[in-house]
Amino acid sequence: MRRAGWLLFLAATTPAVAQPPLPNPFGPPEATLPQSAGDLVPRNLYGALTPSAYPIDLPTVLKLAGANNPTVGIARARAQEAVARLDRSQLQWVPTLSFGPSFFYHEGIDQNRRGDIFDASRGYFALGVGPQWRFDLGEALYGPLVARRVVRAEEARSVAAANSVQYDAASAYLDLLEAHGLLAVNARTLFRAEQMLTAAEAGAKAGANKTVADVQRAATEVNIRRQEALVLRARAGAASARLARLLLLDPAVELRPFEVAVVPVILVPGENTLPQLIDAAVQARPEMTAVLAELEAATSLVQQAKMAPLLPRVQADFIGGGMQAGRGLVKPVPAGTTYGWSEFRGQYNASAALVWQLDALGAGNAATVRQRRAVFEAAQYRVAEVRAAVSAEVAESARTAAARYDALLAAQEAVREATEMGRKFREAAYGADGPKRQFDALEPLTGIQALNQARTQYLQTVIEFNRAQYRLFTALGQPAESSLGRGVAQPLTVPAVPPPPERGAVPVPKK
Repeated sequence: MRRAGWLLFLAATTPAVAQPPLPNPFGPPEATLPQSAGDLVPRNLYGALTPSAYPIDLPTVLKLAGANNPTVGIARARAQEAVARLDRSQLQWVPTLSFGPSFFYHEGIDQNRRGDIFDASRGYFALGVGPQWRFDLGEALYGPLVARRVVRAEEARSVAAANSVQYDAASAYLDLLEAHGLLAVNARTLFRAEQMLTAAEAGAKAGANKTVADVQRAATEVNIRRQEALVLRARAGAASARLARLLLLDPAVELRPFEVAVVPVILVPGENTLPQLIDAAVQARPEMTAVLAELEAATSLVQQAKMAPLLPRVQADFIGGGMQAGRGLVKPVPAGTTYGWSEFRGQYNASAALVWQLDALGAGNAATVRQRRAVFEAAQYRVAEVRAAVSAEVAESARTAAARYDALLAAQEAVREATEMGRKFREAAYGADGPKRQFDALEPLTGIQALNQARTQYLQTVIEFNRAQYRLFTALGQPAESSLGRGVAQPLTVPAVPPPPERGAVPVPKK
């Protein structure tokens, strides 16, 4: 009790100490920024390189992609190379014609077949011409068969390269179309934001704004949309450069869509089931044709390796012509020796042989068979790999296209509802409704942002649906160029690209 009393006494006699203030839950206030950055001067960077615009449409894009692309040209050149190799393999039966002169002269010691050593001075000059055969019978039989299948594989790959490039070109054109469509959406949004800024400034002068930050709120939205427009212009320029690269056009020329009109187009009828689409793709895809041809070529190579010890090599020669020969002077000249060159007289030589060969006593032939069997097995796995890739590509494209198509209705309704919401917000704001009859820029700006988001997603949904259709069409083994005139455009009650804004007077908030 005595200790408690002392504590009460100290508490009563100790002077009060000031308590620290409670922390601000919103943090320290933001420093006031200057009205403008004096060191950042607007300038037109690379203005001297500003390109001229060139309108282009999808049919032109697809035609140029099939004619000018270097990837397609390389694939076609490889196919032509394979055709030339086939022609060469089919000519192994044709003899090689050899012709020309020959000269020989010997002076000095020599030895005959009996081993006698003697001095000799002799020589000859001959002219000859004739056919020669040098070929492996196995290569002559199997070589053209293998080469023919390689030709089929390379030709199929050239078709696959053309299809892939045409899809890339169509996709690049859709990127360009999307960028310009987003610019149209941005122009509409910027127009509405500028209207709100004008109204907020007028409301501030009239003292009718609900908050003192309404002007800054609207100005922020305007500057964000202006920045977005610049980013979209850069995006359109990048899409133009990518498309120009695919078409081998001048990159200094900016490509623009001939008409910024976006509608969903069905290229592959929706009545087909997914298993039917996969079966059709496996049958029609040039990639499948290529790997199946390579599998057949590998089969022929295995058969050739097995038959190699039984098939001989053919060697045959026939040389006809003339020869002039004689003996020269030898010191001392033996008694009764004549010398000088004879008259030019005709001659011919013929030879033929069939040679069977066991490589490394047959062990080399067995190793070659094992090697080619391994190549054959790899070709089988390659067929399975490509079949799986084709099936997956078709399934992915079909499901993506179906999902995008199903999303079109919801995206369209979102634009319609956002448009109505924005209209009601604007009417309420400009009419200064409410108990205090104050102008509130928050709700109209919220409506503008919601409508911009809805229009952006709507446009992107249509673009991605068309991209999925072209991908599915290409996955079925069809070139994109053949889709021209075959697509079925789907009607839209709400346009995917909004019309240009109509400039007019801006309502002023009422006091």
